[in-house]
Amino acid sequence: MKRCLTLLLVVCAVFGSVNELQAQIKDKIWFDGQARSYFARDAIDKNNTEDTVSAKNTSNGYNLLDLNTHVNPIKDIEIFAQLRIRNSFGSFFGSGTEINVRQLRAKGTINDKIRFSVGDLFLKQSRFTLYNYDEELSGYENDMLKPYRDIIHYENFYTENRWRLQGIQTDFSFKFDRFIRTLAFDFFVTRPRGSSAISGTTYSSDLLLSGGSMVSEINKNITLSGNYVSLFEVASSGTQNISVRNPVYDMALLHHFGNEKHHFEQKLETGFSQRHWLHSELVNEIADSISNETKGMFFELENKYSKKDSTLSLTLGYRYVDPNFRSAGAQTRRLNFAAGNGNTIYPLYTNMSMTRPTSVFDLVSDDRIYNQDLSSNLMVFNPIYSNALPYGDATPNRSGVYLKARLNNKSKVFLGKINAGFFKEVIGQGTAEKRSFGLVKAAIKLNIHRWLNWKKELSFSASSESELTNRGGDTISSINLFSHQVNASLNVELAKKFFIQASYKQFNANGNEFLTERDNYGDITYFTSTQVNQKDHMLSIGMLYKIRENVYANLQYNWWGMTFTDQPYSDYKYNRLLFILSVAL
Repeated sequence: MKRCLTLLLVVCAVFGSVNELQAQIKDKIWFDGQARSYFARDAIDKNNTEDTVSAKNTSNGYNLLDLNTHVNPIKDIEIFAQLRIRNSFGSFFGSGTEINVRQLRAKGTINDKIRFSVGDLFLKQSRFTLYNYDEELSGYENDMLKPYRDIIHYENFYTENRWRLQGIQTDFSFKFDRFIRTLAFDFFVTRPRGSSAISGTTYSSDLLLSGGSMVSEINKNITLSGNYVSLFEVASSGTQNISVRNPVYDMALLHHFGNEKHHFEQKLETGFSQRHWLHSELVNEIADSISNETKGMFFELENKYSKKDSTLSLTLGYRYVDPNFRSAGAQTRRLNFAAGNGNTIYPLYTNMSMTRPTSVFDLVSDDRIYNQDLSSNLMVFNPIYSNALPYGDATPNRSGVYLKARLNNKSKVFLGKINAGFFKEVIGQGTAEKRSFGLVKAAIKLNIHRWLNWKKELSFSASSESELTNRGGDTISSINLFSHQVNASLNVELAKKFFIQASYKQFNANGNEFLTERDNYGDITYFTSTQVNQKDHMLSIGMLYKIRENVYANLQYNWWGMTFTDQPYSDYKYNRLLFILSVAL
């Protein structure tokens, strides 16, 4: 009897220790992540007789798992690692399986006052110092194409308009009982690019980006902020005797007031930039020299009104950006048309194996043509997709007014948005005449099921985006370029969380423009005249099953292509069958 009691006590003690150990491990280590299955079958349209060289259809797909491991060795420290396991379809017994560390970061708090992060950082400041602007044609996209955009943003680390950089960051704040209320600081040092071999004996230098922010709440109605960011190369880390320097300074004053129903906000923001290249004569030990130095400034005044019930928001502003304003952290584009990132879906077409021009479908669906690296020079862009503000609000050589509005009723039956801007060049490029730009974007969404008091969703959305570029003068230098995009989509919930979807996207561009060519220092060297007359189309139908929040299965079929008129390209049409299973762990 005593032995049985002793054995029972031992078993209880062991189980109690195991449960306590499991609880401790759970408190210190936890997991989340993302899993995705992706399959696409692309095919040439059956009526196409100009391409007998390419495969009539191709298939590709993969399974991947991004496992996020969070380790808390002590209370105020967390180690984060994202491990990716990716297996391409058609691979067996480990063949074609890739395993790599996609993210790695350590963060914590020192004495409950100073926060820090080391490793992969997601940084954002003002729209003129460090900001990752949205890619073309993504402003008012319909819900059916959202799975494509989600993959592009996830694979390229496009999160809340932040740039993903590697380095160290720290921030801390103070509270006061007089003169000012709060004062917060944020500092970081990152390395966007490391030293690499250009040739057998030549190595590029490390490219660093450092900066800081200060935000002070003066009182309940006034906030003062300042930002500084500097992109520079460390010449001693490579064998080249030339390095770039690009500091940018920004200051903003925000004033807001309101009552229980209305809110008013005024913002004044200004700043300036410097950029030059430093030449170090290492051999002769001569003092460093500076070349290609530019200085520029910007100014923006914005007024915003909004109702506290979120049914109306209205923004009106004026912006001036100097022709020589340069900010690598804010003017770097997500898409660089000169980077050599060709289309991955039928990159060559026709019997002449011509390079297929990038279409709207590629911009919507191809995550491998996008950019993740900061550039010290202005990137090449395609004016038909974005000519008014190709580098976002920080686009140099622009002056004008803009308007943004959002309207919806309390029952959310109707939602409307509008974004308009009218800009002009500060100085002409290649001629004394200046370009003028008109930009109008509008979108509506009708939640018909709310109007009819249905439990299942029935919604329709439509949007229109237009850009007009015009420049007077003689026949040679005059410009008239017009581009227009229209979107329409329909969502019908047949059963609980099971939807039938349809969407249509069309893009038209016609007119003429001059493409700008720049040297390694970003100076304009030549203008190339181009004529445009094309039409893109994309028709989609499919099914969506939302298993639960952030877990869905999507099956859709796309018809897409491009038509040219009086252009040295041949028309093309393709079809795609797509399946996506996305699971947020």
